[in-house]
Amino acid sequence: MILLAGITGFQPAPSTKEKDFKAICYSSLDSDGVEFVETKGFVKNFYECVIKMKSKRVHALLNSQYPFIAFTSSRQVDELNFPFIDDVKLSNIFSPYYEVLCFEQLNEPVRYHRQCKNIILDNENTLHQVELKQLAYWKPKTVGEIVFNYWD
Repeated sequence: MILLAGITGFQPAPSTKEKDFKAICYSSLDSDGVEFVETKGFVKNFYECVIKMKSKRVHALLNSQYPFIAFTSSRQVDELNFPFIDDVKLSNIFSPYYEVLCFEQLNEPVRYHRQCKNIILDNENTLHQVELKQLAYWKPKTVGEIVFNYWD
């Protein structure tokens, strides 16, 4: 299950450490090919590293609450759309440290409805009602948009 309580960043949850993520990236990858994205003016629930490989650039996203990592194809840093991809090489590098989420998991459609004042999410989850209300407000279309979000 991916949608664990607190994963959105709106409720208390365990946390991953950005400094540990940076250390893993620098030690596992060519340090000249690693750039960390610091966003100004955006509130997000993930850390982001741009990995420059021979023929492509890949963004590694690490949820700031749970040790879930995913990869996107090259995109603008402030672009809110995440073109998630599977990358075997990067999955092998990061899987000893984090749970690598795949394209299929991240692109699962979000299905919810209202029941009286409550929001009911049909996807398997343990989210708090506060998070579900945020979900109803921001209207993510996929699980990946919940796990990696710019909600404030």
